[in-house]
Amino acid sequence: MAKKKIVLYGVAALFAVSGIVALPSGNIAGGVGCIVIAAVCAFLGKKSADKETETGKPAREATRPVSGSRIAETIRTKVVGVTYCNDDGESRQDILSRMTGDEEIQIEKTVYNGEPAAYVKWGDKVLGYLSAELSKDLANRYPNARYEAKLLEISGEEVHTFGCNIELDIIVDEQRGSAQEPAGETVVYVDRSSKKYHIKPDCSGMKNPKAIPLSQAKKKYAPCRKCCK
Repeated sequence: MAKKKIVLYGVAALFAVSGIVALPSGNIAGGVGCIVIAAVCAFLGKKSADKETETGKPAREATRPVSGSRIAETIRTKVVGVTYCNDDGESRQDILSRMTGDEEIQIEKTVYNGEPAAYVKWGDKVLGYLSAELSKDLANRYPNARYEAKLLEISGEEVHTFGCNIELDIIVDEQRGSAQEPAGETVVYVDRSSKKYHIKPDCSGMKNPKAIPLSQAKKKYAPCRKCCK
């Protein structure tokens, strides 16, 4: 993570200064040794920084669903399986330790032991997966949906056991999804920073408003006093 990079650069600077001071005093071996150590630390710091971006890109604001699709449900959940290793032997804890929390992540549907499952990935790196219960529930209720996710937090740095919390959008095709909802379901709009739902998508200066069913909105949001009179 960024903290590791800062520490390495700090150590490199200290050894570089020590080496420069030692050389004029005649301590050639000590001075050269300090400079070599400084160079190694600087190299490791740069390598650490490169690894932070080798598989991920800075997160962008969530893209609105394409025409003909909508967000049926938004769920905040914890990624499970983060203490295991991937098939290539790389520890998921090591991967999480390199992340800053600003990376772009993806959800990849799969099947595990004959049951629906979904990996959470950063580029080609598997961070973990959705819980078995959530994967099965979503597959039953939204069999043709696609999932988009936003990384909310990399937790556990203080205790050196890293976790991962995400926000998951369930995106369905309007025609396929309509049969799963009551006829005449009212659609309202919310954004990521708001605690209220709106009838108008441009109310209160919302950014990237999402359309969700009114029945779902009432569970998490209060009505806007401006447009929900």
